[in-house]
Amino acid sequence: MNEAELRNKLLSKMQEFNSEQLLIDKEVPIPYKHIYLPNEKHKLEIWCFKQDIVIYEKLFDKIIGYRDAKISANGNELINVVLEKDNAQNSHHVGLPYVIIETKYKQPNTHEILTYSQKVQMIKTIFPYCRFVFLIFGSVSARTYRHGLYFDRIVNIINIDDEVEVNNFIQLVKELLNEVKEDIRKFK
Repeated sequence: MNEAELRNKLLSKMQEFNSEQLLIDKEVPIPYKHIYLPNEKHKLEIWCFKQDIVIYEKLFDKIIGYRDAKISANGNELINVVLEKDNAQNSHHVGLPYVIIETKYKQPNTHEILTYSQKVQMIKTIFPYCRFVFLIFGSVSARTYRHGLYFDRIVNIINIDDEVEVNNFIQLVKELLNEVKEDIRKFK
């Protein structure tokens, strides 16, 4: 199996446990940076990264175009929200993430690990309660733990057909989801 097939198989098993009102999907655009530009219409640009598997709430509906989102009060437009995402990302809702799972088919090289870890850091500046899992379908090298500083968990699944292994992973995701909910309660 390739990475997409492994991710799809895992996603289908994860959707079975999803008894909550949260969405779970793949290739979900997640905001990682925003810039407020004061001008005559006040513009907020929101930039997104697509993430492999995400447990999330809908932040912006997928039917909202790039320049169609508005923040208004009493019928007056206050801020024009620009969603900076490519056409492929427009097929999914923009997510308010709870748990993000970055999947890799095999052990990534050092540069890739550093890049993924940097993405985690950027997303966590906007969603500090969000939990990140780095999942490798195979063995994990020590450099992954050294360079994957911003991931909450680095785990692996050797055999996607091993029910115990997959159920242990799903249990980890449930625990992380509970941590997120507790953190959100603290923010309130």
